[in-house]
Amino acid sequence: MNATESNPVKPKLREINPFPGISSTPSFALFKKTLIFDLCTVKRLIMSVVFMVLVPALILAFTPSDVLSGDEYVVQLLGFTTWYYNFAIMFPIIIIGATGPLISEELRSGTLLFLVSKPINRTRIVLSKFIALYVFGIVVSFLSLSIISLFAVIKFPFADIGEYFGIFLLYSLVITLFFGGVTMGFSSIFRRPRNVLMLPLALVIFSFLVMMMFKPLLFMPGGKNWYEKYLLYNFDLGYHFANIFLWIGESFVPEILDYFGQIFWMFGITTIDWEGGGDYERTNYYDPLVSFIYLIVIAVVFLVVGALYLKKRDIS
Repeated sequence: MNATESNPVKPKLREINPFPGISSTPSFALFKKTLIFDLCTVKRLIMSVVFMVLVPALILAFTPSDVLSGDEYVVQLLGFTTWYYNFAIMFPIIIIGATGPLISEELRSGTLLFLVSKPINRTRIVLSKFIALYVFGIVVSFLSLSIISLFAVIKFPFADIGEYFGIFLLYSLVITLFFGGVTMGFSSIFRRPRNVLMLPLALVIFSFLVMMMFKPLLFMPGGKNWYEKYLLYNFDLGYHFANIFLWIGESFVPEILDYFGQIFWMFGITTIDWEGGGDYERTNYYDPLVSFIYLIVIAVVFLVVGALYLKKRDIS
């Protein structure tokens, strides 16, 4: 058996050019390969969309039509579920699960050794895969929101279906950017996909589950607001995501803060005036634009660190 036949990287040759006969740059060829063969597979798309649509569809199915008035709004009916279940829990998990193996699996299997032998540097490998991931996130959120919106229109003539779609499609772009960038950085550093997935998933659990559970203890009545006293909002990613969501939401539905006052309180966006009858007041710890820049900087830092680490590491 000659050396060519025993080379484990040789079979990967076909995967790099998904469209034979069509000339393209190495970066674009890698983008197409990653998007079509690694991410947008039929199985992954179906599973992702089903999990994203499941709970909102059940709510629509089991909400009696006779309890919906002519003034009912889909943002009010499905807003919290779509925001929390879909885009705080399920969508980040989908993005993390899709991103984790993109670099680390190729490091483990030896495919990356073949990639770096082509006229494409390692930084472009990371960027090409990240752009493919971003397109994948747009496809999943677009399909999911389209199906949910279709169910909503069939159920009831909601007047704000366009606003609902626009709010969450824009918000999904932020989720994809942050969790895709962070996970891509880890994927470039760690060789085992399992190790890559654990850290971003822990970040999701801490930001959207643990902090939400313990935050009522931090907002103590009588002036003992530990969340504010110890500046915990600086490190609370859930607060920054909620701040951006409110920013996007108010541009479509100005009264959205009134819909979810208690939920926004759980994320630090509002506080309760205990002495004034329990009314919700906006905290304004950060301007929404600053929260947006804050999350972008974190994602970019992880991407850059991962690309630099991959650039210097020995993959032979």
